[in-house]
Amino acid sequence: MSNSLSYLPFTGAYSIIVDMSNAKQGERVYLPDTPVLSDKYIVGMNVYWNYNGIVQDPQGNVINNNPLFDMGLTLVNLDNDDFISDIPLIYFSFGSRQIAINRYLVLPNCYIVNHSATKANSVMLTFFYTDKVSDNNLPDIRQLKIQSMQIPVYSNSANRYYLPDNRVLVDKAFRNIYATSVFVNVSSPDMGDVVAPDNSFLTLIHRSDIILYRFPVLYCSQWNWPFSLNMDRLHVDLPTSYIELSKDISTTVGDKCVYLNFEYED
Repeated sequence: MSNSLSYLPFTGAYSIIVDMSNAKQGERVYLPDTPVLSDKYIVGMNVYWNYNGIVQDPQGNVINNNPLFDMGLTLVNLDNDDFISDIPLIYFSFGSRQIAINRYLVLPNCYIVNHSATKANSVMLTFFYTDKVSDNNLPDIRQLKIQSMQIPVYSNSANRYYLPDNRVLVDKAFRNIYATSVFVNVSSPDMGDVVAPDNSFLTLIHRSDIILYRFPVLYCSQWNWPFSLNMDRLHVDLPTSYIELSKDISTTVGDKCVYLNFEYED
């Protein structure tokens, strides 16, 4: 079986922050009540982690360097059943084997426990969901195309960079989005410096609805093991969608870009 992020195609994803910084060893920290996800059928989940030291989210929360082997996650379904009980968060981390959830969750009843005496930072969890519970299979397609895009970023306290209006991608159905590897320092095709994917977060909008919210571009690298984002023909309004950077670099990044490649149906 391929190491796919979700075994069912997803129609959206939403990231939340769980503050573990004040939690004592062995104490439960419950997930925040997130209305956007309260009626969503969750197909999978990812926890942010990488190899490159301290990383902040766009709000300034430190979301890296957590002891994921020692942090256990419990997920609770609508029947108040702990169907995932105290499983190490490392099993939901980037690059690891992903675990299918395929349930509705009661997020305020779900929790994380830090079993280590080492103080933890905030945890970023990204939940993948579908609006097609009864019929969640994608038809086979023979032709896919990929269109590259450069999103200019620069030192900016507002920390929001809108995607260009790429006419090739208007009304297209997206199956995947690729970014550069976290291990490689690369330039874009016009030789511009590219922001590391672990420092950028993507929000995609369609007709005022959030499709992806603060989605770590790191997940789009899809490096090493067979690892793919199984997008369910996502439609996006590019000019209203945007990139945010880790808060600690947003005012000092200089003139760079985020480089993405959109895979779409022909």
